[in-house]
Amino acid sequence: MMTISTIGLGAGVGAIMRYELTKLFKYQMPSFFPFGTLIINWLACVLLGFFATLMQKNGENYALWGIGFCGGLSTFSTMIFETLVLIHDRRFRFTFYYLFCSLAGGVGLIILGTWVPHLFS
Repeated sequence: MMTISTIGLGAGVGAIMRYELTKLFKYQMPSFFPFGTLIINWLACVLLGFFATLMQKNGENYALWGIGFCGGLSTFSTMIFETLVLIHDRRFRFTFYYLFCSLAGGVGLIILGTWVPHLFS
């Protein structure tokens, strides 16, 4: 039961952070292109790689930061919805850019995140 509570706490903090960052990005970079979601998902990827590597032997810390916080921070469903909006608006080139940057960038940043702890050990 403790792990479920820990994940819930992390997810709540991550979701609140996502909400606040989304507001900030929409204010700072108003655009039809979903920069906010892209950057937030990239941040979640690099942090997840970092936490997964750093906390691989501590399940409770990983539950809080990796599963909970990063899971609450990232948002696959919003990425898909924004992709459909780009398609609906007939912005096909930007749809491709968004999907490519989301997926390739996410994989690359997870890898980067796994390397960071090794730089300091």
